[in-house]
Parts: sequence; C-alpha cells; structure tokens
Amino acid sequence: MIGFAAIYVKNSIMISRELPVQHLEQSNIYQADIGTYISSNHEYWNNELCWGRSEKYSFVVLQKHYNEYIEDLNQIINAVEDKGLRADFIHVQELLKNASETEKIDFLIDVHRVFHDLDVKFNGYANSDYFGITQYGENY
Repeated sequence: MIGFAAIYVKNSIMISRELPVQHLEQSNIYQADIGTYISSNHEYWNNELCWGRSEKYSFVVLQKHYNEYIEDLNQIINAVEDKGLRADFIHVQELLKNASETEKIDFLIDVHRVFHDLDVKFNGYANSDYFGITQYGENY
C-alpha cells in the first residue's frame, strides 16, 4: 500500500506525488503566499528528486498537471515585485518548459535547486546546502 500525505495550501489540498497546483489568483497573492508557494514547491521537488529518486522520476506526473502548474507560476510571476525573484520564477518556467519538451531530468533538478535556494533566502529555511543559482539570493 502506498501512503499519501495531504498538505493544506491556501484553499487546496496537495496530495504528494502530484504537482503542487495551488489554483492561485493574482489579486489574492501576498508575501506569505509567495513564501508558502516556494516552500511547498521545494518540498515537492525534494521528495520527487532527491536521495536517488530523480533516476525513477516519471514525466507522466509533470505532463498530467503541467498547464495548471504553469498557470500558478504565471500568477506568482505577475504578483512578484522584486526583479530578482521574478527573474528566478521566469527561469523556473523556462526550465519546466524544457523538461516537459525533452523529458530530461537535469532541468527538473535545476527547478528543485532554484526552489531550494529561494526557500533558504526568502523563507529563512535553515540548511547548510546552498546552490547559489538565484538572482534573488545574490541580492539578499
């Protein structure tokens, strides 16, 4: 039996093994929502790709909810005022597009690294690992 964990994220429930689609609305996105978005995505990609899991990742999961996931990301991009943070989210968008088109796991590993670094710098996530690949991180 496979266990699933439900995580409450702003009026939606995310079941692990599914992309963290949150059905965000730009007019209702606040700083705390951006932090939650970052941490939930970091946790998701951590669970999907780290500790050797990237070798077994199924792109079916990405394809299944890709459009909804990108819609959420677009809402975040449009709501973010910080130029570096916006550039990082646009970079994630490009990485996801490349991953979707090529099914190369390296693009998703970089998505995880961006969310990891943003979680460290934006949310204060305490971790000794830091990849140094975000524009936001360079500024803060």
